[in-house]
Amino acid sequence: MYLNMKNLILLLKQTNICNYFDQDPGSRVTVRDDNFFTAYCLQLNACLMTYKTHLSMGILFSSIAFLSVEKIELSPALATILFFSTLLGASVPDLDTPTGGLWQKIPAGSILSRIVRPVFIGGHRHLSHSLIGMGIFTWLFWLLLKLLGLSTINLELSAFVLGFTSHLFADSLTEDGVPLLFPLDYHFGIPPDPFQKIRIKTGQWFENLVFYPLVNLAILFSLYYYYINIVKK
Repeated sequence: MYLNMKNLILLLKQTNICNYFDQDPGSRVTVRDDNFFTAYCLQLNACLMTYKTHLSMGILFSSIAFLSVEKIELSPALATILFFSTLLGASVPDLDTPTGGLWQKIPAGSILSRIVRPVFIGGHRHLSHSLIGMGIFTWLFWLLLKLLGLSTINLELSAFVLGFTSHLFADSLTEDGVPLLFPLDYHFGIPPDPFQKIRIKTGQWFENLVFYPLVNLAILFSLYYYYINIVKK
């Protein structure tokens, strides 16, 4: 079956693309246009909570855990390491899609994403958005920390897990939910079914103008609380 770009985009809009194009596109359609992959990425973006929201959610989870709950006194060096460990954990789940924010930060990321895509069983919001996926990536990060020989490995690992958890939590607030018990094909969401229609629609006005600003305000409040109760004392 041959499609031009106009018909391809129409087909994408009429299909659940989060599941449809996570299979090998060549097994479903053959497209003459060389911009097929670009069109695929643009349409797939509609299924993703924005990268900036995931990063902010990760920072919020870590700031609450380390600053408000544990009240850890952090040196600038340790704070920087925990910060980037959190951002990595918050980014990793979306490595299962070529439009994931982390791929855009890596040289030749679009090429690498296509190479490793078969590793992510089921495609977007499957393996890497599950408890099994969290366990696998946490173990890989632990191996990296051991290789680097960091002395505060438990804190970095906790920051990574907090970032990863924040990603799954944020995606559970969206219409598609997350398959926490993958390979079971059931997506958990908040609020639960049958109220999924009132969940956040990714990339639209509520996420950008309400949810994202509120998350950042919560981060500022957490930092202020830490300053008043730990630093200033």
